[in-house]
Amino acid sequence: MFWFFIGIFFADLLLGFMQAPVWLFILVNLVFLLAFMSKSFYPVLFEKDPDKIMTFMRKSKQPQFQFYYHFFNDELEEAEDKLPKIKSPFYQKLNHVNLLIKRKQYDEAEELASGLKDNMYKWYSLAGIALEQDDRESYRNCKEKVRNPFYQRLLELEEMVHDGKKEMVLAELENMIPTLRGLKLLSVIQYKQDLLRRQQD
Repeated sequence: MFWFFIGIFFADLLLGFMQAPVWLFILVNLVFLLAFMSKSFYPVLFEKDPDKIMTFMRKSKQPQFQFYYHFFNDELEEAEDKLPKIKSPFYQKLNHVNLLIKRKQYDEAEELASGLKDNMYKWYSLAGIALEQDDRESYRNCKEKVRNPFYQRLLELEEMVHDGKKEMVLAELENMIPTLRGLKLLSVIQYKQDLLRRQQD
């Protein structure tokens, strides 16, 4: 962050000495901003290599990414320690919900998720919790409010698992993995690993 602002400062200073037009100032600042955004968020949005995503999150200074790193490594105590450091109250609560679900504390997760503002993540969480509690009516009602096709499909796949079609789900997840990037990729990989562990139990 420090070097980002230093770079902008010197670039703007140089342009000022050159009496550059305003559009050039805007263009240069936009390039700096895009480069910064790419460095800060590219791996969690677009990276195809799971190891690179995990390395990026492990080295990140952002508590949100640190949480994800521990969460995807099943280091739940360490992940929980990062929750109070996440600045966004919404993401702090949403990540807490995910942690409770992973620990199978569904009643607590449902209570916390119900207090989230209305959006896709709230209804996705509540639909998943309802499915785990075998409340198919609540599951269907919540699933209808999830508009994102990717998250809709994940819910349908979990429903298939509950209906005893685990092998079909594993095959579909295997086909999905090469098409995904960033956090979606990590989520599907971990879901597949969780299903394989369930098979062994």
